[in-house]
Amino acid sequence: SAEELLASVPGLDALQDVPAFDGLPVDAAQRAAFDDFCAQAEEPEQMQLGAVVRLDRGFPLVVTADDAFRAEHAVGFAKSRGEDEVLLPAVGDRVAVRRAPGHDMGVIECVLPRRTSFERWRGRARGERQVLCSNVDSVLIVQALGAGEVLLDRVARSLGLALGYEPKQGDVVVLTKADRCEADELERDLDRVRRLVGPDVRVIVTSSAEGLGLDEVRACVPAGGCAMILGESGAGKSTLLNALLGHDTLATGGVRERDDQGRHTTVARVMVALPGDAGVIADAPGLRSLPLVGHERGLARAFPEIVEASRACRFGDCTHTHEPGCAVREAEDAGQIDSLRLETFQNLASSMRVSAQMLDPDVHL
Repeated sequence: SAEELLASVPGLDALQDVPAFDGLPVDAAQRAAFDDFCAQAEEPEQMQLGAVVRLDRGFPLVVTADDAFRAEHAVGFAKSRGEDEVLLPAVGDRVAVRRAPGHDMGVIECVLPRRTSFERWRGRARGERQVLCSNVDSVLIVQALGAGEVLLDRVARSLGLALGYEPKQGDVVVLTKADRCEADELERDLDRVRRLVGPDVRVIVTSSAEGLGLDEVRACVPAGGCAMILGESGAGKSTLLNALLGHDTLATGGVRERDDQGRHTTVARVMVALPGDAGVIADAPGLRSLPLVGHERGLARAFPEIVEASRACRFGDCTHTHEPGCAVREAEDAGQIDSLRLETFQNLASSMRVSAQMLDPDVHL
């Protein structure tokens, strides 16, 4: 039952590093939407402007200027279907929440306009997406070193998702567990990642065990900013966040010896406030898959030189593998396109063609 689920979520007194409302900026469009909603609401004096900073078993934790409390969805949300499902509150949302006098819980009645929205395909109906976090300024793409080859495909998929919207700050690749690498292995993996992401994406090498790179990561999340940390199970996300916070607040799990992959340790979607003059990081459960369906524009932004060169291909549906008159392969032969970037692009574009018909016909892959 809903009562049993609510009883199983952490109490407010057990939570650490909960962001304060004043550390989560509200933009002009969100404030105007809140004012408009209140002007039409019954008993507007009960309405508060809040931000969703946690989701535990579907129950949001909302912070306002004066308080922090659990909330439930208004009845109208439960009736939503299809495309409207994206309007369910997500971590990072600014919301209009009603809290009646004497009530411990609030009721979220309206999700205010999202400045940005980090989404992935749910894997069911075409075009049905899951919002992982909203009002994000940048994405920290986390990948573990020292576990064999760096998963370039995974980094590229994450970057394609991250570039699907226009962040205010640059996205960053964070390579963790550098202490597990020999120097030559680290140099090789770092070179491959830098070749893949190109000169415009920052790459930071970290070791939570040795404190390496932590100040650089903190500097990527300035006060008033929100970064989302994205990585699969075993990437070292929770360990990295605990090191950034200076204490263990997020559960960490072991790594299976047979495949060096971690177990799921993050079960809630949470935002945590970094100490000092820094902003907020949103953490999500480790994701086992990152389908790029519907993120064609993000992939195009991650590989702009390939998309630009493809405009001169003889065939509009050129796959840049075997077709005559391929301008992309000509550019590769001329040294204008990195072969590693092209190979990764071809792999991702091919999987997107197989998975579904393109959502965005204006972008040729």
